[in-house]
Amino acid sequence: MKKRIVEATLLAAAVSACGGPGASGQAAPPSPPATPTQVETQPGWIQVNGAGSVDVAPDRASVSFAVETRSDDAGGAAQANADAMDAVLRAIRAADLPGLELRTFGYSLRPEYSTNNNQRTREIIAYTAYNNVSATVADVDLVGRIIDVAIGAGANRVAGLSFFASNTEEARNEAMAAAVRDATAEARIIAETLGYRLGVPLEVNGGASRPGPLMMEQDMSFSRAQAAPTPIEAGNQTVTASVSIRFALGPRTGG
Repeated sequence: MKKRIVEATLLAAAVSACGGPGASGQAAPPSPPATPTQVETQPGWIQVNGAGSVDVAPDRASVSFAVETRSDDAGGAAQANADAMDAVLRAIRAADLPGLELRTFGYSLRPEYSTNNNQRTREIIAYTAYNNVSATVADVDLVGRIIDVAIGAGANRVAGLSFFASNTEEARNEAMAAAVRDATAEARIIAETLGYRLGVPLEVNGGASRPGPLMMEQDMSFSRAQAAPTPIEAGNQTVTASVSIRFALGPRTGG
């Protein structure tokens, strides 16, 4: 009888040591089987950026010039300005410039006041009329000629000068292709250095710019412009593109 009691006690101790029911009477759940990590089940990837740029020669130019007149009364200033601008426009049209487009984009007539601080009220001493006109041509080499003709006919201020390309789509395509090649080359170097082949692209983002007119500051003496042709040198516009590409890592190259 004692032998059976001892055997039963040893069996109960063995069950308890192996994770049997606890004080609550519930068995502990079995441990889950080991699973591969996320790094092992999903392919790696490389994120790179690329850039490209293409220069475009402008094929159109725009010159903005102005006529400023001054008179003791508003009517006199306005009439003098109208007469002077009419002479300027007639001279430019008579120059027979290819692709010429003329546009008035600003006109003002404002009073001028005395600056005597001892006076309690300001006094109008004159009126100034200001008229802006823009001339656009299809040949950038004609810009100097436009300036000379306008000033010779009575324009007394050159307000701005700009060059631009009428079509930049081909340059945008070239810039984007260069950006993609740049990013792909960088990703391939990284992958091969790590001991992998470069995989397929997983995600691509990017685009190319649409450049605005190339503005130039024009500081010119009127006497010089009337005495000799005004030299103007047009620069290039630059179209830029950038991409961000995520490539998958391919198989190992060895080892």
